[in-house]
Amino acid sequence: MKVLIVNTLYYPYKIGGAEISVQSLAEEFSIVGITVGVLTLGETDNFEEVNNIAVWRLKIENTFWPFSSHSKSKLSKLNWHIKDTNNKRYDKKINTIFNSFKPDVLFTNNLAGFSTRIWQLAKFKNIKTVHTIRDYYLQCPKTTKFKNDSNCNTLCLDCKALTSLKKRNSKNLDYVIGISNYVLQDHLKQGYFKDVKSEVVYNGFKFNYTPRKIKFLNKNEVIFGYIGQINKEKGVELMLDSFNNLKHNTEWRLLVAGKVETEYLSQLKSINNSDKITYLGYTNSKSFFKKIDVLIVPSQWNEPFGRVVLEAIINNTIVITSKKGGINEIMKHNQNLTFNTNSADMSNLIDEIIKKREHISFNYSPEFMAKFNIKNTVLKYSKIFSEI
Repeated sequence: MKVLIVNTLYYPYKIGGAEISVQSLAEEFSIVGITVGVLTLGETDNFEEVNNIAVWRLKIENTFWPFSSHSKSKLSKLNWHIKDTNNKRYDKKINTIFNSFKPDVLFTNNLAGFSTRIWQLAKFKNIKTVHTIRDYYLQCPKTTKFKNDSNCNTLCLDCKALTSLKKRNSKNLDYVIGISNYVLQDHLKQGYFKDVKSEVVYNGFKFNYTPRKIKFLNKNEVIFGYIGQINKEKGVELMLDSFNNLKHNTEWRLLVAGKVETEYLSQLKSINNSDKITYLGYTNSKSFFKKIDVLIVPSQWNEPFGRVVLEAIINNTIVITSKKGGINEIMKHNQNLTFNTNSADMSNLIDEIIKKREHISFNYSPEFMAKFNIKNTVLKYSKIFSEI
């Protein structure tokens, strides 16, 4: 079987968890005998092999490369998103790749930059298409459904206008997968994927999970940590404010890992300028977990999944999270370690952990963790690919 995987970015380009998940799937599919190709975007056209996987990169056919740190005007961004509603500029190149690779299945993931036009091209070629929902791109050009400091329950007029064709194109799929029940149901409620078979398949991880007794690094303080994108949607500002209101105000430290612009860093320090907070910049996640006792995932937006939560669990690190989106499905047996997205609730939980740190436990059974094993994830995808 030949499967052509499509994702906006692919190694070495990376923004978040989606790129890690897609690369992991590509390489695991190859191990079980599936012939895999990857179609992704780049700053120039080129073909290469990444860990024995064929990778076609297409130069982005839009007004600018959207993954640089340079800011763009609102008008420039709007123009980009208008072109991204149904981008026909790739048609010839994509059809050439279809003709040479001859995929049995087109497996699409994040499509910003490509647009859902690729689903139509596959339909014209009678190529079966499976799509995995990893964000809110099909409903919201920003991909977050987060506006004016809150999550959107309905689509605003500009989102409706910019995504109406994506919604119509969603009927061209043969199968749709959600990386959580939350993100799948959110799309189905909005009328996407009419008459398309659907299923939840959680992101897969390579691990041998053995629960161990929690040991804190320092008996005099609890070392909390945050790792990931540093912005408002991720709840970083809320987290910093929560540390202003602790009762146990001397028995903690906070390590913040992730790239942050100098201007925004100044803004964050205006919220909380404690010398107990250290900004590490980009940090490898495995080494980061060795430096902390408790990971905080304070997301304000409805995370489609929350990959970092599983990474912490696999590394036997206590994790506390907001009650948002797909994160709740990971934390359903550990609701005592979740908080509402306000600084008072987060402060109370942090205080509780500091006070009762010797008695903190979390429960993730082997049966529950099996849902996130990459081998089981690959089996589910392989079954879907074979049956459509």
